[in-house]
Amino acid sequence: MDVAQAEANPQIEDSNAASPHKLGKVEVSPNAVATVVSRAVLRCYGVVGMAAHHPLGELLRLEERNKGVEVNFDGNNRRVTIDLYVIIEYGTRISAVANNIMSTVKFAVESSLGLPVAQVNVNVQGIRVSKPNEL
Repeated sequence: MDVAQAEANPQIEDSNAASPHKLGKVEVSPNAVATVVSRAVLRCYGVVGMAAHHPLGELLRLEERNKGVEVNFDGNNRRVTIDLYVIIEYGTRISAVANNIMSTVKFAVESSLGLPVAQVNVNVQGIRVSKPNEL
């Protein structure tokens, strides 16, 4: 979209976070996206925690920050694909929790960072029993 089109049609907005503007350009790092995503996921009902997606990373403590979140940008239009590795509470409906995670993460990234989300993939790595008497 060129400047003439934008001025002629003001309701069209460019949602590309890396696009150049009059004052410069804005770039959002994968770490920034992962931080927003982690906070959103951990607030979701039924999520107990995040899991390392590489078992060796868990042992060596390579994934302490933003553990369980993998962010990939599509090169051209800067759409984001997010892979999540979560631990779910025993007794909750996994599909409902996963769908809630997907919509919560998509909303958090698009509203706070202005990046369009292509996909949110939820990988359930484990189920944890909070109260041992529930079994």
